[in-house]
Amino acid sequence: MSRKRYGYAGQILMVDLTRGKSTVKPLNRELASNYIGGYGIGGRILYDEVPPWVSSLDPANKLIFATGPATGGTTPVAGRHTVITKSPLTGFFGNANSGGFWGAELKMAGYDAIVVTGRSPKPVFLFVKDGKCEILNADAYWGKDAREADRSIRKDLNENEAKAATIGIAGENLVRFAGIVNDEANRIAARCGVGAVMGFKKLKGIVVRGSERVPVADPEGLKKVSLDIIKHIKTDNFLQTFTKGGTPGLFEMVWQIGDVPAYNWSRGDFGGSGDPGVEKIAYPGGFEKVLSGNRACHVCPIACRRIVTVQGPCAFEENVEGPEYETLAAFGSNCGMDNVEILSKLNDLCNLYGIDAISAGSTIAFAMECFEKGLIDRGDMDGLDLQFGNGEAMITILEKIARRDGFGNILAEGTRRASKIIGQGSEAYAMHVKGMEIAMHDPRACQGSGVLYATASTGGSHTEGLLIETSNERFSTVGKAAQAKKVADWTAFYNASGFCHFGPEMNAYSADNIINAFNAITGLSIDYNEALKAGERIFNLKRAFNIRHGLTRKDDTIPERLLKETTKSGVVNNLNAMLPEYYRLRGWDEYTAKPTPEKLSDLKLDDVSVDLWGKS
Repeated sequence: MSRKRYGYAGQILMVDLTRGKSTVKPLNRELASNYIGGYGIGGRILYDEVPPWVSSLDPANKLIFATGPATGGTTPVAGRHTVITKSPLTGFFGNANSGGFWGAELKMAGYDAIVVTGRSPKPVFLFVKDGKCEILNADAYWGKDAREADRSIRKDLNENEAKAATIGIAGENLVRFAGIVNDEANRIAARCGVGAVMGFKKLKGIVVRGSERVPVADPEGLKKVSLDIIKHIKTDNFLQTFTKGGTPGLFEMVWQIGDVPAYNWSRGDFGGSGDPGVEKIAYPGGFEKVLSGNRACHVCPIACRRIVTVQGPCAFEENVEGPEYETLAAFGSNCGMDNVEILSKLNDLCNLYGIDAISAGSTIAFAMECFEKGLIDRGDMDGLDLQFGNGEAMITILEKIARRDGFGNILAEGTRRASKIIGQGSEAYAMHVKGMEIAMHDPRACQGSGVLYATASTGGSHTEGLLIETSNERFSTVGKAAQAKKVADWTAFYNASGFCHFGPEMNAYSADNIINAFNAITGLSIDYNEALKAGERIFNLKRAFNIRHGLTRKDDTIPERLLKETTKSGVVNNLNAMLPEYYRLRGWDEYTAKPTPEKLSDLKLDDVSVDLWGKS
């Protein structure tokens, strides 16, 4: 396609690490039209080029970095990039999303996506600058933490303004929930083990630098909608509070409705009578003890990234960023830890190691419950007293996971695999969907969340669709299947376009704003229903990938604990009451859970229909 396609750089960088070669190919017009960007375009490439017999840790697996048409321009709250691969944690479709500046810089360097295949015989990194790519030796950086590697590589290149995405020792050691870190180890594409695939390929980092500006179809129209968005953000009281405290400001609110897990999803209290642990780590509250400032991602007036300062035994480098809500819940309430300084330290260690805080915290919480129930002991844990709330032990076991040292080697496999190794009924305490640890929102608080988790292509991911409701209607299953479908399709569209999840979730802009911005960028004239259709196509493509790679109907479930045990909300999730209706609304076969040939044809996925059903 032409390099002048609005919203796109027009090129994909293809890197073969086995051969040590890179090539460039034009971005196909149909690929962009049908799959938008991000995990849409990346998902189509993965579907076409990674067959079922290729395992996640195989040179033939692809590691894809992709942007959307909104990335890299002047659109507010749209600085995201996505990493796509076959997940070593689940064996299914894997994607991880990150903010900051790396994705925008890649676009300005002249590429919409980078597709990495093969495996280097020695550590390397990529240097991508204004349409050129070099594959360079990374021996000097292998073994460094993600932040040190980022800084060292850019210093040695004399490219201080470049942006780097690196792995830490968790990725090098193939921890199955390792992530890829950018912005000096302050932002992370965390989920699904994308960092382990990068480590397997011996790729330490990708440094990007660009000066090209992405063409926009209607600059004046984009300016108008952008000014509307900025005005709303600057005058909305809730958004101003969100700017100051970021996602930790959500903690107390969602705790009150029973949406936050505690003690490995088994309890509805935190820190004793009256839940004092909530006050100690939430914002406003205990989080203010460490909060020292905030910063923004590319062209974002919200600026919800929090700088933290910690003194004393848990002190670490100043001017680095603190934990998000997910980390506060995963290492905090879910592990019985209410010390905000220890939580900040654990967050920074996750960034340095390059490790997913959700999966790490969940895996440690799982081990804590196993420890307290006597399924593992100090002998198994290398002498650690891994009781809930033991912060010193949490820091130690996190390092052991990153290094695959001792019992950390078992936990580095994730809760599903670790529970099978431990046995003794520990599988009941492994809180995962399809092998990936669940994000920190409890489906017992909002019934529709159970459907979203059970059917998400990556497992229990909140970034594939999130429902937070405060009324008692959240306990009803009526209409929740339809609600979940709409949320998932809409989320797929705006994620693929490059918009940040916090834009629509925090009401920074409306659906109309997103559509208007998208049309001004691309020159298209789609409406809301057409956007939903594009999202539905992407969602079903990811589903089809999973089915080809072994997914069956039985995988569409959530942990039994959430279906049978109550906590703060006082109810269980009634997934089985909603799932048949969801399948029907999706156009999926009731028995096989496959998208039907009719649905796939309606979504312009006829070739996928042949793969799943054979020729008619």
